[in-house]
Amino acid sequence: MNLLLPYRVDITPGPATTDDAPPRYHQLRLTVGEEGQARAEQPVRCTRIAVRVPALTSDPRLARQPLAISTTVPSVRSSAQGQEWWIVPDTTDPAATVFACVPDQPAQFDGTWAISFLIDMDPGFESTDVEITEETAADNGPVMSRSSRLVASVLLAVPAEGQE
Repeated sequence: MNLLLPYRVDITPGPATTDDAPPRYHQLRLTVGEEGQARAEQPVRCTRIAVRVPALTSDPRLARQPLAISTTVPSVRSSAQGQEWWIVPDTTDPAATVFACVPDQPAQFDGTWAISFLIDMDPGFESTDVEITEETAADNGPVMSRSSRLVASVLLAVPAEGQE
């Protein structure tokens, strides 16, 4: 089933470090919606968005690192944008971690705004393939679960402090 909302997933790799330095964390940005586009003919009501991230690499130096060390949810401007969003991690599946992005109340995506979620990822995360599952409805229809795989764009790494 096709997703109703537009998504963009970007990964910014952590900067390279020396062999004896701890690896730097990567940042995954999940952007939902299209800001600056014409108003949608049929607004999409959203009650939950989940991003499924594959498990870590088998590098033994990273075996005890957490998959996510922090998440950031931006503030929204109105109750139509979900009032407030939360990111809830689920680590029960050893093959992946699922980050559920959940609004306090259903958000109405109408093409006039977008939201981006930031997840600082373990340096062992190497995949650019993620799965998005949304719980959405077009107009006043019933909320349904829809899933699709996306390939993230890998952006340039930001230099570590003191490096150029």
